[in-house]
Amino acid sequence: MSEHHKTKIIGIGNLLLMDEGIGIHVINELMKYQLPENIEIYDGGTGGFKLLELMRESGRVIFIDAVDNGEKPGSVICIRAESVYSYRKNKYSLHDTDLLEVIKMATLLGNLPEIKIIGIQPKTIKHGMELSKELRESMPEIIKKVVNEFRDNFI
Repeated sequence: MSEHHKTKIIGIGNLLLMDEGIGIHVINELMKYQLPENIEIYDGGTGGFKLLELMRESGRVIFIDAVDNGEKPGSVICIRAESVYSYRKNKYSLHDTDLLEVIKMATLLGNLPEIKIIGIQPKTIKHGMELSKELRESMPEIIKKVVNEFRDNFI
């Protein structure tokens, strides 16, 4: 299969900071599913420029990340990379290296696949390895929205 037909789903987050690790928790759930052969899933950790390598060999990328946009905990937003700059309120990412910086770098390198970002509103960002009750209860709906994104818009 051509690299340009692959969709990579990359979860980003820090599992040691409760809801900040939601992207990784979602990836762990997706591993339980029988996914189409053109879908690959990755644990992107806390992001950073290593994501450039993952993005390089794909036609489409879906990032899953905690995004504090002032909504109800567990709520999900879906935005395309090209519109994320206008969406950004304060600081998009909760990580040291902002996902937007990685996307900008990929653009400069001429390395930009089609990108969609699925942002999940966290409730609690503090030391701990479990999701908040709100995000645990929202997980089935979050998974449904992620699956719908790649099924309806990318395949």
